[in-house]
Amino acid sequence: MEPVAGADKVTASNKIILPNDKKVYIHCLIGLAIMAIFWFIAPIEPITPVGMKVVGAFLGMVYLWSAVGSLWPSLLGLMVMAFSGYAGQGAAGFKAVFLNAFGADVVLLTLFAMVLFGAMDEAGCTKYIARWLLTRKIINGRPYAFMGVVWFTCYVISTLVSPITGLILMWPITGRIMDTLGVERRDRIWPYFFVGMFAIMTLGQPFFPFMGAQLIVVSAFGSMTGVPVDMTPVPYVPYMALNFIMTMLLMATYIAVLKFILRPDVSKLKGVDADQLAKEQPLPPMVWPQKMMLIMIPFYLIMLLMPSFLSKSNPVVNLLATLGPLGVTIVWIIFFCIIRYQGKEVLNFKEVAYRQFNWGIFFMIAAAVYGANALSNEATGVTGFLLKTLNPILGGQSEMTFVAIMFTVALIITNFANNAAMAVVLMPVILAFCGQMGLNPMPVAMGVTMMVFVAMLTPAASPHAGMMHGRTDIYKTGEILRLGFPICLVTLVYYIFIGYPLAKMLF
Repeated sequence: MEPVAGADKVTASNKIILPNDKKVYIHCLIGLAIMAIFWFIAPIEPITPVGMKVVGAFLGMVYLWSAVGSLWPSLLGLMVMAFSGYAGQGAAGFKAVFLNAFGADVVLLTLFAMVLFGAMDEAGCTKYIARWLLTRKIINGRPYAFMGVVWFTCYVISTLVSPITGLILMWPITGRIMDTLGVERRDRIWPYFFVGMFAIMTLGQPFFPFMGAQLIVVSAFGSMTGVPVDMTPVPYVPYMALNFIMTMLLMATYIAVLKFILRPDVSKLKGVDADQLAKEQPLPPMVWPQKMMLIMIPFYLIMLLMPSFLSKSNPVVNLLATLGPLGVTIVWIIFFCIIRYQGKEVLNFKEVAYRQFNWGIFFMIAAAVYGANALSNEATGVTGFLLKTLNPILGGQSEMTFVAIMFTVALIITNFANNAAMAVVLMPVILAFCGQMGLNPMPVAMGVTMMVFVAMLTPAASPHAGMMHGRTDIYKTGEILRLGFPICLVTLVYYIFIGYPLAKMLF
């Protein structure tokens, strides 16, 4: 183990405290201070005394989520809300907070969806998807077709699992391809290729509204708007269509700018050969459990979407509507647990959960959705406060100016703090002013949901952004900022002038 700079400082108890440890403790104290301040200061009308405590708990959580982590801050925030009396006094009120937070169907859906889609990754399905896409003959001798296929592959993996999985899988593959083609780090195409690869991954992350960090935002929106528990917070098809159309449009724009305006030397990429890539990326033939898991994806989506299109008088449709996303996910988990291959379960729940389950996301969803519901409750008075405070800035603005402000704020703050948390913070503002302006809040809210995942400019923007900034052999900070800033700016402009009108049509 290499020595750490500054590790020779010893406390009175003779324990070494590393600089990073000190930072963590400082962040913890700041988070606790935020909660404490709101607990003791006088209520700011129209926020109620209970509302002040809830606001302090939520803001403290948001700070700690961004600065420290998501697991224990979520528990701490829920505890503070439980002591506030929001759900009732005494032990009954305390228990009610945790029962309602962790008993929500969205929290259970998170648990089972992580296992189901994690099993697909554990089985190696993502590797076969990547290999199949990267060995299409359309890339032969076509540099921009090759880049498009690589980036689309990154998009698919990011949507199905996560950008982190996509990076871990695609970095070695693309690195070997670049070595084979003789593309070097100093070549101008290098940063355009790899920064573009990352951008498409982060844009694709929120594609599925029923999994990942985006579920936090979607569920918080549903909770604040009073969507019944037996209904999905947002229509799935319009939501996914918005993400797909906008991401593909942005990718096409990026390719067009490279090809016709920037014109980097891509001659080395003309040597791409699909057959050669197939030889260099050998994989054994797929076994039937892997094929079944890949076939599961379209069937899973069909089962989720059928109740939205077909009459519930049909027994099958009615059953699927009864099951909902949670029930459909559990059905597939049971199916793969029953099916066996070579004497083992196709889905070993314990093993998959051990490797694929993200406890931080799980606890954060429980705390964020419950906290969002509390903030929007009339008992706290937060909505009235937001209207009163922000009305001089947002009140009286035109629809497009309001949308532009919200999208811009979302983009800026997400590059310095936790993505989902920032979107949840903005939801009460969106709902309050959309109600005041007579606007449908869903297009604005879903646009903000997409914008908070455009997180790449700083290591604090997201876990995968931290990975990107840490790979100095691939990315240099100057290159990330030089290319990432225009990508973020174009994405913002596209979502304001194309994405928002498109969302109004879709929703």
